Amino acid sequence: MGCCNPKYREVVNQQEEEINAKGKTDIPLSIKLLLTMIVLFTIAILVFV
Repeated sequence: MGCCNPKYREVVNQQEEEINAKGKTDIPLSIKLLLTMIVLFTIAILVFV
């Protein structure tokens, strides 16, 4: 299928959506909060000590 084919953009968009759907890994909120707290705690130690 050449780049001038009318369906080319449609096929590319569909393939892109499939790739993006496979690549999504959602981190649970509890893990995000825990990591945020660790980072903030580490920064606080570095700043105040």
